[in-house]
Order: sequence, then C-alpha cells, then structure tokens
Amino acid sequence: MCRLLGYAAPRATTAAAVLGAADAREWQRMGRLHADGWGTAWVDDAGDVRRYRDPSDGAESADLAGAIDDGEAVARIAHLRLATEGMGNVLRNTHPFVADGIAFAHNGSIHPVHELRAMVRPEEVERLGGTTDSAIVAALVLREVARGVPLFEATTSTVARLRERFPTSAINLLVLSADELVAVHANEGAPVPLDLFEASGLGPDLPLDHVEHYYQLSWRREADGAVAFTSSGLPADGWHRMAQHTAARVDLATLELEVVDLPQAARRAA
Repeated sequence: MCRLLGYAAPRATTAAAVLGAADAREWQRMGRLHADGWGTAWVDDAGDVRRYRDPSDGAESADLAGAIDDGEAVARIAHLRLATEGMGNVLRNTHPFVADGIAFAHNGSIHPVHELRAMVRPEEVERLGGTTDSAIVAALVLREVARGVPLFEATTSTVARLRERFPTSAINLLVLSADELVAVHANEGAPVPLDLFEASGLGPDLPLDHVEHYYQLSWRREADGAVAFTSSGLPADGWHRMAQHTAARVDLATLELEVVDLPQAARRAA
C-alpha cells in the first residue's frame, strides 16, 4: 500500500511546478505514514528512463525534496511505500522497478501471493530485483511486452487478468517509458488497511481521504497541457477521480490523454 505521483509535461519541469509547492510538500508529508522507502523514475534529456530509490523514510528526506523541487524532467513518477506485511523493507523491494527502459510503481496488494508467484518464472522476477507482489505484476507486464504487445495494452490486459483471478486485489499502477505514461485504477472491493492506519499512531494527522478513498487515483490537466496523476491525500481542487477499472495513457510527444475501461483495453491486446 503506497502513494503514487506522476506527470508528463510539454517541457522539462519539476513535480513541484506541476503540482504547486503546497501540494508537493503535502505529497512528501504522506511519507509519515508511507514510511517504508521512496523512489522516483524519470525521462532524462537523452530520452532514457532513469531511477533513484531509497529504502528509508521519505517524509523528511532532503533527497526526495530535491527530486520533487529541483529534478526537471518531461515525465516523472514517484512512489512512497507502505510495505505489505511480510514484504521486506529493503532497497530491492523499493519502487519503481525498472527493466527494458520501463519503470513500474504500484499502490495496492494482491493475495494470496503464493498463487500470484506461481504465474511467473523465478528469472522473470529476479531481473527486476524485487520479491514482492508488485515486482511480479511488473514481470507479467514485461512478458507481454516481450511478445510484441504495446505497453498500454500489455499493462491493461495484465491487470484485467489479475483482477479476474484475484477479485479483491488492489492494483493502481503508474508505468513510465520514454514514449508514454500509463495509469491504471483497479481496486474495487479491496480492503482498506485500517489496521496499519491505527498502528501508525497518526490519529487526526492521518493524510486526507485515507479512510474514505484510500485507493483513489486522480488526474489533472494543467494550463500548459501537462497531465498529472496522484493517489488520494491531496486537496481535491482540479483533480478528476479515475473511475474503477479504467486506465489512462499519456503520449509524451503530444500529451494526448486516452482513457479507456480495462475490458476494452484488454480486448485490444488479444
């Protein structure tokens, strides 16, 4: 269970410039609950996907603040981790996962993990470096890409298949390549981790909307054409909630935004 942030912009810029300084700070402050590591991936000036990860608390991290405030990129995703029980808080399990020039960040969980793990070969997950359900999801998407399915359809068909097999799973994804930014929102029926909220001791300082809309993923179009995505926890001004079982794709060259339902997108991959 985690927090996601992503944007695609017409020119290199920072997350703080896209969100606004106050929302950028509030997103980082969500690390007071999601304190099991943070990471970010971005498209650099050469058009390559780069990554930085840190398995420590991000709420007061100067490095995370620097990535948000000063890290200019035409597209970026960022992730604050609240580790699923039993999933180690170590660097290899810190998001984003990157392979073949594609970065993956996941908010949610899929159980039982042993059934999910049976869907992949060990070497498919090992190349991503992680051991978690999130790494397995990324491996399944990459398998589809390797057989020639476009990234958007590979992502959406994988999520549709997983939701059918694991109907109470929570699968919010941000996926970034040199060409596109993909967001997926599929978590209907997933249990909210209220026990973790209580164990945090935050009480009234729990981030905004976490009890009512914990898994909500939203998007916003900026005046300059930039498109941003965020998990719940920020004020709602200007944000549009993604509907359940939908996916969005932003073309980094044109900033064209396409939103489709998962069954429709999955049929395109067939």
